[in-house]
Amino acid sequence: MASPRLDRRLLPRAAGLALALGLAACAGGTVPPPVVRAPAQCLAELDRLGVQYQLEPIEASANACTIDDPVRVSAMGASFQSAAVMSCDFALHLDRFEREVLQPEARRFFHFGVHSLLHFGAYACRRTRGGKESAHALGRAIDLAGIELDDGTVIRVAEDWRMPGKNSAFLHEVAREACHYFSEVLTPDSDADHYNHLHLDTGPYKLCIKR
Repeated sequence: MASPRLDRRLLPRAAGLALALGLAACAGGTVPPPVVRAPAQCLAELDRLGVQYQLEPIEASANACTIDDPVRVSAMGASFQSAAVMSCDFALHLDRFEREVLQPEARRFFHFGVHSLLHFGAYACRRTRGGKESAHALGRAIDLAGIELDDGTVIRVAEDWRMPGKNSAFLHEVAREACHYFSEVLTPDSDADHYNHLHLDTGPYKLCIKR
């Protein structure tokens, strides 16, 4: 018995449905672990990109938090308002996001680059409120509180996220773009715990709601 022929007119519709299902799957669940680079290779890449860092020894703790190749980063293209400890691989993710999103979007909205990143920390040996292992405990997350532009203007998530105007539009665009670079992006629209920062991580869970 001959196999039924597929109506070619249905191919675009089928392809569109497959794409829609693929995008829906990205909204939740888990994602593959990040590419693991050899320590020397990762550090060499930080050096090539001009990231300013120091090697950071992380001692074993009671909670057994571990970081792969920990570094204390003080500047990328922009300086950090205070140095932050993170895994080398996460530093590469964050540097790419800073170069490809934060800097160009700041110039597009304000005609100035980003001078410094304001944050509430990266590595923290703790679990989430729901009891899951936090990406912060692996040095694979940062809580971005805002930025300072080259002209001294400060844009803060706590003050500007819900206010009308360019500052808010900039922060929302940054959060949307962050979904392409990080596994989980949490904003003030996510829950009360994130009223004053954007949580960005490369952990195993995929969660990014674009608005």
